Parts: sequence; structure tokens; C-alpha cells
Amino acid sequence: MSKGNMTKAKVLKIEKGDSITLPSEFVDMIGHTYGLVILVVKDGNVKLYPVDSDKVIYLKLVIDKLSKSFLEELTEAFMEVALEEILFTSGICQAADECYYECYFTPKQLNVEVSNLQDRLQDITGVKQVILEEVTT
Repeated sequence: MSKGNMTKAKVLKIEKGDSITLPSEFVDMIGHTYGLVILVVKDGNVKLYPVDSDKVIYLKLVIDKLSKSFLEELTEAFMEVALEEILFTSGICQAADECYYECYFTPKQLNVEVSNLQDRLQDITGVKQVILEEVTT
């Protein structure tokens, strides 16, 4: 990559399977053993996030009523459990009473058990359901 370039691109063939093969120069620059691959359903884009571990957690919050303080309370909860590096985040409101927040993170950064995080997130104003699942490899 020449000095001043911020990106590197290559067209690759898409095939079915459970592995992604990247050009060696990409792998050398990434420097991580694992990658979290996310399909963004609404636009069909695929995102790849290099990670140091094969353990990644998916978090979904089902929000009954989105409050003005939701993001502030969510940020506070994340700070309390040392969740500082979110790999990907998304949120959508289908209607006033049908909102969702999703994100992915590596659990090794937490200073509490995942079950404690679930309890803490359930206390956020307007959160109806907390879903925490390990992403399969």
C-alpha cells in the first residue's frame, strides 16, 4: 500500500462455505487470527471485523418504548462492565413501540460475567428483553 492510501481493495469470488480466504497481503496487514463476519440484512453488505479470539457475543435489546435517556443509560451500563470496544452496532425503530438495538463484542474485555451484563441491561428504561448469544464459529 502506498503512503497516503487509507484503503486497500481487491475483487474476490464469493463461494458458499464456512471460511473466507483473503489475499496474503491483507492477512499480513490485519494481524489477527479470527474475523467476525456480519451480513447487514437490509442492504446485503458483508462486514469483516478482525478479532483476537473465536469468542464473540451478539447482544440484542428489544425496546418497548425508546426513551430520551436510552443511549445515555446504555453507555453508562457499558462503562460499568468495561465494554469499551463494540465491533459493530445497529439500531432501528419499526414503530414507536418496536425498536431494536444490536451489537457484537468480545466477552474477554468484560469485568463481569455475561449473565451480570444481562441483568444490568434489563434495568435500562424501556428495555423489554435482553438477548445475549455466543456467535457460532
